[in-house]
Amino acid sequence: MDLEQLRIFYDLVFTESFRKLSASNKLSVAKISRELSALETELGYRLIERKPGYSNMSLTRQGKVLFEALPQVFGIFDNLKQVMNTDPELNSGNITIHTTNSLIENWIVFMIPKLQETYPNIQLNLIANNNLLTRDLKENVISISPASDEKNKNFFQVPLLNFHVGLWASKKYLDQYGRPTSLSDLQKHKVMLFTKELDQMTYPNLNWYLKDSNVMIPNQMCINSTLGLLKAAHHGLGIISLSEENIRVAGYQLERVLPEINGPTVPMCLTYPTYWKDNSIIENLATFFKTQFCELNKTPPIFEIL
Repeated sequence: MDLEQLRIFYDLVFTESFRKLSASNKLSVAKISRELSALETELGYRLIERKPGYSNMSLTRQGKVLFEALPQVFGIFDNLKQVMNTDPELNSGNITIHTTNSLIENWIVFMIPKLQETYPNIQLNLIANNNLLTRDLKENVISISPASDEKNKNFFQVPLLNFHVGLWASKKYLDQYGRPTSLSDLQKHKVMLFTKELDQMTYPNLNWYLKDSNVMIPNQMCINSTLGLLKAAHHGLGIISLSEENIRVAGYQLERVLPEINGPTVPMCLTYPTYWKDNSIIENLATFFKTQFCELNKTPPIFEIL
């Protein structure tokens, strides 16, 4: 199967227009049409319904199946090229790591100077992805993400640091509204959530106190940003659920709410596909990140709170 034909098909569906794809990719409309027809002939299915006189296009059932599967196919191919282009003996090559905005902004950016000093020939690329990494994605990309409970022979996980989640608020808020003494007391407080969509996010257990109890909180606000939650809590806007480590490294002074109730522990790992096994670059990066996460977790915050 021709990879160029697959990319043309994917880009065509994404742009929804032969002319737009022609302009953006500098391909003639005739070339796009020929490649699409060749792909359909090879697969034995029509992928796109073409309606004369209509500018919009619609996918057939087979087209939808192929379109949804292609990101994984491209990911496998791109990662294999990445593996082949690295030189373990020289510790050189391009490495792409998927992780969250919070880990990039509060942790990893402060590790980069040391990384560049230690491994000057490694070009690190960071991609923020706050959605929960699926098993398929973990099998095909390198990530710094919460550990997966399932046993899987297609990827390895190297523990980096445990994040201990709890409820937090500022002294200003607690002085004004009082300190909850039980989970049911939260019904009388202002609570700020990262999201209500628990199962779709990288940290589905951040709202643990809601999921595992019958507590209904009428006064809720969603702030889909870790830094936003921290700033809001810092200014006394409500109670948040976040890890002690994230609060400390960001330099915020918040007080623990209901400390007798233990929140979840989130083991953060460097996860990589099996085809990176025994590659010294990955082994070195795993050791580097494990050391850096532990060191950064012990050091005072290195930027000013606004």
